Amino acid sequence: MAEGLREQLMGEWWRYTISVLGAVMLAGGVSSLLLDGQLSGEELLQGSALVVASLALIAIGSQIALAVRDPTQLGRILGWMSLAVLVAAAIGTWGVVAAGTVDTSFETALLFLTILSIGALCGAVMGYYDVRVRTLAAQAGRERARREFLDDQQATLSTLTGILRHQILNNLSVISGQTQLLASGRVGPETATDPILDHCDQMERTVDRIETLVDILTHTSDDTEREISAVIEHASAVAQEQNPALAVEMEIETELTVVAADLLHLAFVELFDNSASHGDGDVSVVVTSSEQTLTVEVVDTGPGVALPREQLFEPNTRGPESEGDGLGLYFARLIVDRYDGELRLTEPDAGAVFVVSLPAEKRT
Repeated sequence: MAEGLREQLMGEWWRYTISVLGAVMLAGGVSSLLLDGQLSGEELLQGSALVVASLALIAIGSQIALAVRDPTQLGRILGWMSLAVLVAAAIGTWGVVAAGTVDTSFETALLFLTILSIGALCGAVMGYYDVRVRTLAAQAGRERARREFLDDQQATLSTLTGILRHQILNNLSVISGQTQLLASGRVGPETATDPILDHCDQMERTVDRIETLVDILTHTSDDTEREISAVIEHASAVAQEQNPALAVEMEIETELTVVAADLLHLAFVELFDNSASHGDGDVSVVVTSSEQTLTVEVVDTGPGVALPREQLFEPNTRGPESEGDGLGLYFARLIVDRYDGELRLTEPDAGAVFVVSLPAEKRT
């Protein structure tokens, strides 16, 4: 145990730099006073001030050694000390020249050593409180970030709970109703079985969708520069696996890029799936760019969108004739928002146009 303590002290000797400086000043001042032998009243007063300032510097240095464990912070304190010593030296020099009351070189050296020790003490105190203020500000920032993170987590959990409750309870309600009809003999097994199995499948799909939502809300991978053509081609391949009749025609300028993570393609998968479900299966994608914005238009020729605009991108929202889960456009908006983009709907005479605007990056 003693060996471990010694190693720790020796390994962090730099933390005691200020106390060592105070001890050196104290030893130098006391030695000078003892060697002089004949002290005047003024020299004794200066010597006493030197001893007090040196002891105070040792004390504040000990406090700093206990509180400061970062070499950068100690460097900041030493910087304050150096500045204060320079200011004190300048003032002391001006005082000696202007007053002209110092008679001997010993008295001059003692006066300067006293002034320097007082300057070092003032600098150490200012540096210590500067570091403390900065440390407290950093702690406050971390606490604020922690609270924001907890608020985001609570909002995420509330969102997940609301979606899961809505989706599962709706399916369970249908299953329960069909089971009661079957038990009462009002419908036969051949009539009740299909709705029950269909809603069991929907609950299974809901669990998969919730997993996707968790990935969207908690994804932390680093964003990188990606070619938008590759992102859309990937999304098209995924969407066509789910909707074989889907045909995606792309018109994209070459070498356009966007900074995003690997989740971005899921936003276009949801848009393609929405067009496949509510349109005629033909989708065209047009990508254009300006200096600051990359714009992707997903166009279909279906009947258009029946939902009010203010509800369009909310969870658990679907049209009266839709058989979907009401999450696709919500997922797409969440992903686009993640990359500081915007998702909006424009409606031509026929069909629908979903416009995705993202911060542009063009490869040079």
